[in-house]
Amino acid sequence: MELREYVRACRRRWLWLLLPVLLATGIAAAVSLTAAPAYRSSMVLYVTTGAGDPDAKASRLNSYIVLLTGPRVAGAVVTKLGGGLTAEQVQESLSAQVQDGTDLLVVTATDASAQRSRQLVTTATAVLVGLAKQLDPPGSAGDGPKPSVTVAQDPVTAREPGNLVRNLAFSAVLGLLTGAVAVAVREATRRTVTEEDDLRRLGIGTVGTISLDRSAGRPGEALAEAFRRLRSLLPELAATTPGHGSSLLLTGTGPKEGTTAITCGLAIALAETGARVVLVDANLRTPGVARYLALDDGPGLAEVLTGATPVTTVLRDPLDGRLTVLPCGAPVADPGELLASPRLSATLTMLTGLFDVVLVDAPPLRGVADTVVLSKVTDRALLVVRANRTPAADVQRSADLLERVGATLAGAVLNALPRRLPAGTAGHRPVPPAAGLGLITGPPPGTYRAAGLARGRARVESTEDDDG
Repeated sequence: MELREYVRACRRRWLWLLLPVLLATGIAAAVSLTAAPAYRSSMVLYVTTGAGDPDAKASRLNSYIVLLTGPRVAGAVVTKLGGGLTAEQVQESLSAQVQDGTDLLVVTATDASAQRSRQLVTTATAVLVGLAKQLDPPGSAGDGPKPSVTVAQDPVTAREPGNLVRNLAFSAVLGLLTGAVAVAVREATRRTVTEEDDLRRLGIGTVGTISLDRSAGRPGEALAEAFRRLRSLLPELAATTPGHGSSLLLTGTGPKEGTTAITCGLAIALAETGARVVLVDANLRTPGVARYLALDDGPGLAEVLTGATPVTTVLRDPLDGRLTVLPCGAPVADPGELLASPRLSATLTMLTGLFDVVLVDAPPLRGVADTVVLSKVTDRALLVVRANRTPAADVQRSADLLERVGATLAGAVLNALPRRLPAGTAGHRPVPPAAGLGLITGPPPGTYRAAGLARGRARVESTEDDDG
């Protein structure tokens, strides 16, 4: 993973960095504030080595340090003091170091009790002095000064300074490193599509992302602007045949991708330009357009494909006639067989002759062949991918399937909307026609009779039961 991608991942998963830091610093603060105070008692010993060789002098000083912190001195201290002490506790408490450039040995004992820390350091130095006398061999008169260990400074006791700031700083760094490693592991092992770059790495062109600006004061207007951006980024929608519109199929790899929400929002955004747009609900298994646009139950595509009614009698025109909808109609026993009817191609051909843009809300590609049939009678297909949910392998398989059946993939749109949108997201207002979209213009269609205005307002919102 490149550094730029990792930085974006850290920005996207900033909570993964913050929570370990807060947790680590909280634990460190709790431990530091509740820990018992410690006291340090120190004595200074003057060591006469009796040798002029610096190496021999350093070797003797190091030997005294090893003796002081070793089990022999600790055992003698336990024998003299008692009080439930163990040799291991005494060894952990005692430490010694040589002051640079001197023959002074500083002996220190740390304990929760000031009195016991003084007893430990006093007893330990006394044991060391006696042990040094026992271990040093008797010398002759011509051997020079005899090695000795004497007390140069009596015990000095002080309370250990608090380490709260140091502990908090160390814990914060540790928590940050833990979060950074977690983000790196998550990015290396994740199998879902998160951002547009993931789609590009799969070789799929990205038309855009539908997301909601959380800082926006009016979420409805922010969502409308998101669909307008998608509208402007779509490939040119003009059909190659003069006098006919173009058809665009929208589908997902599986259910819960938000395909219906994206289709409805895009249809409204295209209708705002003044283009003649018809939205076809071709998801005969789990339809959702009627719920999003508040349409009443009635005949629709199912009745048209069975030949029970002509298409011109079942078209609806919600949003004050700015958008035309062909609902799915009554439930049918075998949607796949119905969509395989030759009337499907004839219906799409008629609609492209009446409207500038025909948007088809199709079932998901996974599990059923309905979308494959629909892709053969539409000009292009747009794949809807839900961010942080859709597996990258499913996206690749869906794109390969559309390519194998001869569909023209216009790209993919990344649905980054939350599962449920804030209230008041219906505010789509008419805007002047956008230039450069390549939409066919002409007289308004007058060869069909709409089945009546739909009741209620248009609602483009993503809900938990969205099967599109």
